[in-house]
Amino acid sequence: MGFRYTRHHDVVRTRTRILSRPIIINTAFKTGDMKHHTSTHFQLAALAVTLILAPALNAQTALNFAGSTYTNNQAGVDTVHRWANVGDLNGNSFDLIATHMPLDYTTYQGGGGGKQGSGTGYGHIGMPQDTAGFFEFSFVDAGNNAVTIANLDFSILDIDHYTGNQDLDPDNSGRESVRWNSDSVQGEGDSTMQLVYTGGGVQNVGANQLYEYRFKSFDNLISQIDNPTDPNALTQQQLDHSLKIRFTNVSSFELRLGNSEPDAGDGGGRKFFFSGTSALVPEPSSAMLTGLGFIFVLFRRYRG
Repeated sequence: MGFRYTRHHDVVRTRTRILSRPIIINTAFKTGDMKHHTSTHFQLAALAVTLILAPALNAQTALNFAGSTYTNNQAGVDTVHRWANVGDLNGNSFDLIATHMPLDYTTYQGGGGGKQGSGTGYGHIGMPQDTAGFFEFSFVDAGNNAVTIANLDFSILDIDHYTGNQDLDPDNSGRESVRWNSDSVQGEGDSTMQLVYTGGGVQNVGANQLYEYRFKSFDNLISQIDNPTDPNALTQQQLDHSLKIRFTNVSSFELRLGNSEPDAGDGGGRKFFFSGTSALVPEPSSAMLTGLGFIFVLFRRYRG
């Protein structure tokens, strides 16, 4: 048998025996081809890594109420609720403070608060019957210096409607409500406050002269939703009775919390739950799955 050289485009081939068909062995690329080949792989790899890391680079800061320490100064209309060590930013812990801001149209005279739940848990503020309170929520360090969080999802949960005494509330008007103005957000840089989720059981009643956003449980809903336990494992019903607000560059913001349940004289009230994250049982993001697919293909090509 003889020998021959086989060339294909600019790729250098080794000499091979002529059998029933040529066997072509690719031993090397020209320098230019190698650079192009390597560059393409690096570009694809960079794209895959970007797709995977993008969610992490824009990750929301989680608030760990379960690991925090709650205190209340019991100061009536000047009540301050505090959750110490509720989160960590760049290795430094920070606190969340909810300070009541007395207004002539609110009736809050103080009340309990606390934390509960599994996972990262929840903070909560108690609102007595037929009462509304206006609160400034602030992130501070141990020395009460303002702390700015770049990205935060803040959820308000268990916005439901329940009247224990139907005789006192024949029209079923007793319900929880949440109101705010987006320009109340403060922080270093460009601060934003954006509503990103409204549950199907929460009604938007529209802006008025005082508040840009006003929400309450549906008028035709008479229900008491089970209190949430783990903010990352809500039932669909619990998710339907929640709101989620997304912040950028936030150190403080303001919320009005109201309970229109008629005063039965029994010292009852409602709890407003909030967390730094909330969702149904989480699923892998499509971006991450796409990125992993890219890397798998690249390894296959590289090894092939």
